[in-house]
Amino acid sequence: MSDDLIGKQIGGYEILDAIGRGGMATVYRARQSSMNRSVALKVLPRQYINDETYMQRFVREVEIVSQLEHRNIVPVHDYGEYDGQPYIVMRYMTAGSVDDLLKHGPLPLDKVLDIVEQITPALDYAHSKNVLHRDLKPSNILLDDDGGAYITDFGIARILDEQHTAGITTQGVVGTPSYMSPEQAQGHDLDGRSDLYSLGIMIFEMLTARRPFESDTPYSIAVMQVMTPPPSPRVFNPEVPPQVENVIFKALEKKRENRYPTGVQLSQAMKEAVANIGKLEVTQPHQPFASRTPPQIVSQPRVSVSTSSRQPTRPTPPPQYTFSPYGTQSSAQSAARPSTRTGLQPPQKRRSNLWLSIAFGGLIGCGLLALLVIAIVFVIGTISSQDSPESELLATPEDNIVATDENGSLATPAITDSAAQNALDLADGFPTILPSPTANVVDDHDVTAPLSAASGAGSQSGALLFFAERDNNFDIYRLDLATREEVRLTSHPASDSYPMMSPDGTQMVFQSNRDGDFDIYIADPDGGNVRPVTDNDFFDRLASWSPDGNWIIFSSDIRNDGTFDLFRVRPDGTNLQRIYSDAHRNSHPRWSSDNRYIVFTGGDADDAQTWDVKRLEVGSDRVENLTDNDEKDWSPAFSPDGKQIIFLQPGLGNASIAVMDVDGGNQRVLFDGPGYEWGANFSPDGRFIAFTSDETGQEELYLMEADGSNVQRLTSNGGSYPTWVN
Repeated sequence: MSDDLIGKQIGGYEILDAIGRGGMATVYRARQSSMNRSVALKVLPRQYINDETYMQRFVREVEIVSQLEHRNIVPVHDYGEYDGQPYIVMRYMTAGSVDDLLKHGPLPLDKVLDIVEQITPALDYAHSKNVLHRDLKPSNILLDDDGGAYITDFGIARILDEQHTAGITTQGVVGTPSYMSPEQAQGHDLDGRSDLYSLGIMIFEMLTARRPFESDTPYSIAVMQVMTPPPSPRVFNPEVPPQVENVIFKALEKKRENRYPTGVQLSQAMKEAVANIGKLEVTQPHQPFASRTPPQIVSQPRVSVSTSSRQPTRPTPPPQYTFSPYGTQSSAQSAARPSTRTGLQPPQKRRSNLWLSIAFGGLIGCGLLALLVIAIVFVIGTISSQDSPESELLATPEDNIVATDENGSLATPAITDSAAQNALDLADGFPTILPSPTANVVDDHDVTAPLSAASGAGSQSGALLFFAERDNNFDIYRLDLATREEVRLTSHPASDSYPMMSPDGTQMVFQSNRDGDFDIYIADPDGGNVRPVTDNDFFDRLASWSPDGNWIIFSSDIRNDGTFDLFRVRPDGTNLQRIYSDAHRNSHPRWSSDNRYIVFTGGDADDAQTWDVKRLEVGSDRVENLTDNDEKDWSPAFSPDGKQIIFLQPGLGNASIAVMDVDGGNQRVLFDGPGYEWGANFSPDGRFIAFTSDETGQEELYLMEADGSNVQRLTSNGGSYPTWVN
């Protein structure tokens, strides 16, 4: 990309080249003529000089860093303005960032300890000056050639008000979801322990090259920070010592009072843990959560799962499941029965051992008598199985047909932690998240220009459904593309989200936690006549329609362990069928327009880098990986003609929008902006793509041509997950 600043003199600095681009600024390597040294020059992009929010953040960084003089905080040398564009001059770090190191895999333990020992005193120093960083992550730790580690990017840091000088406390939900503390994700008051939680996430990532919490959307990641216990880093890197693992667990306590109070104490604990490696004094790992031990995962048919030996490798191709379209049930589904029960029941013991014992005794003893006994047991077993939790996987309030298979009872431990329950509600809904100020950008675009006929977008008819946080609550809205008029469709204290209109435009499906946990609901197009499709104690999410509107497909965490199975159900809540399960995390299912395929995200619940886009062929039961790499690929959806699949890949702003052919070939990135791009969907005519990005500081809706060009912003008051209305 061309850059008109390269080669120019700004003040006493000659711009040499660009070394980083983000939503807030572009960073250049420059030569300071008077000192004959290289410096880093951070410039606010021209398109943001009239944006008060960006200007305030840029100036605030100067104000904050000018007050912080610590050997492990990147110093600011100068501040000025060139042709209306403000700039900051900082020390140039020759060795890149910790994020650059992680591109090559986990870091050695001694290197991690060295980095922690350097940056924790700097954090404590900043906290002593009443400054919270609020966006600590590997890309914000810079390195020099001598092994020095330095904290940078205080763009969203906070200097506390005068009334808070007695203690560090502040409010506001900003930061990067993957590194947010639970209290930060919920918008609660913060103190220095929030930054230390982020450091705990960093330590986990430095030792494993994995983040502990990954999901489909920024909101889901924030919810996981609040409610989900961190996985064991030893699952991803068995060389992590148990002593060090315990330090990480303590740093990642959900309740801040259970964490290390200062950075130096965290650093000292880690140093002692390393010194104690090999000693026998650690006999019981630190367990901040009773639910840290993974719940029992009962194997699905033809699946063998061993949680104790699972390694962070790509999952093997999943087993095949019979999927009977439009009501023809498989043999497993033929045992379906009505159920109106919604509560979780104790797991029932499997009866396979009883069968074997009786059959074996019958062969040895009296055959006819044994056969009679078997027949009696079969009848009794059939009757008593009405109480099996398998019949209650996703019970709905009306007569609901639930497909069962031969895997027996499923462990369904209840989530009892009060913070976890609050996370599902999140009081006022999901958090509002500002983008990472250091995210890179590969293209500039006008995010404020209205749609114009010249762009081709002005002729786009129809509307978009989306959800947004307005008045401290998440509700569903409709945006008319021709008039830009917004209509609020739901108004409920719960969080209504992820809407999608039926193909005939007569019903809208969405997810909501109106009864305390997320279920699937439908409503009339105007938002009225809301009724539940599912009603259970599990997490049902991301529903979509079959091409003819006869089915709703969604994913559900029926084991309450982060693994999701795919289900389909009639819009009236009947004929519920599980269509795919492999004891992994399967989510975001979408049908092709010809009903031939279903695409979805599948992979290890604990390791987002194993997530691939998978394709289920409806008629043959065959499942294929369309992507197969060591990076996160997720959230697929078909183009209207069924020839392409749009999906998300890791990007310079945490996520990028990519597309591939229906067979997985010709994969390419369409758009990779400075924010977190997600929720991408084709228009009904295939000419445009609507998506979400947090580039401006909050989630907004964007529209671009199907080839990734001409990106323009649609909303200015917030919006997420746009789906099209014909």
